[in-house]
Amino acid sequence: MELLQDVDAHLLKLPWQTLHIGDCSFFTKVNFTDSSYCVLVSDLRGAWCEEAAADVIQERSKELNKRLKAPISSFLSHLSQRIRPLLDSKERTPNTLSCTRTQGTLMLHVKSQLCGLPFYWDFHCKEASVSTVCRHFLQPLIAMTKALDSQCQELCTLLRRKDEEILDYQEGGAVLSRDRLKTETFDENSFFKSFMSKNIPEQSAPSGLSERLQQLYSDVIVMQEQQEPESAGAGDGARPGSEQSLEGNSRMTDPAQQDVDDGQTQKPPQEPPDDVLTLTQRPSVVVSKAKKRKAKGLFK
Repeated sequence: MELLQDVDAHLLKLPWQTLHIGDCSFFTKVNFTDSSYCVLVSDLRGAWCEEAAADVIQERSKELNKRLKAPISSFLSHLSQRIRPLLDSKERTPNTLSCTRTQGTLMLHVKSQLCGLPFYWDFHCKEASVSTVCRHFLQPLIAMTKALDSQCQELCTLLRRKDEEILDYQEGGAVLSRDRLKTETFDENSFFKSFMSKNIPEQSAPSGLSERLQQLYSDVIVMQEQQEPESAGAGDGARPGSEQSLEGNSRMTDPAQQDVDDGQTQKPPQEPPDDVLTLTQRPSVVVSKAKKRKAKGLFK
């Protein structure tokens, strides 16, 4: 399923938030308006999305809530009030939300009350397209990984310089006043081995993004949006130039092709300049041929 361009652009600016439904955890992006909504869900094994307009919401509300008659904005406002508090919450709500998976579809079921009457809603999320997954997941996460790796390298360099500074102080006779402040010399390889063994989780289920990572995700999206118009403008500017050069070359060759004498095209002689001579371009040497002599016999 491919989202509309305007909806996708707005959804792209939203950070990923976690949603716990029963024993399942999802990365989720949700956007509600007065007449529509858009949901993007992923469990790192698949991605599903749904974009519903006013007509779809009206028809589905009649099927699920026959006793309720209210404006679409009221339904969407109620759904937003039920869904948003659950985002980034560690509490699991099996009674309010549930999910059902089928081939290529993820159904999110909402059960609550509106105006004292039971209210039901189903999100019909279909498999998201590859381009949607790349825009919302792959490209931003790769950019975030590169940024964090650069930051890590700078911190490692700073730690090595700090060790050299401490060593210089010690060689000058400086002594720590408190032994608890003493640290070991930083070893990058041993640090990363210890970090990988202690902090890399074994489970692949989504555990949520910290506020710092969510802010980094938003910053990466803003930078990518700023770079897209520049790259598009550079691409558009290069095309007219190439076409113009092709037209210029054709104009230069047209007069030569039109000058015809006795069925042959006249081409001006091309000679290399006198001051530029390569190994294969030697000055021409005029060689005079010897005249043939008549053979003279011994007897005339």
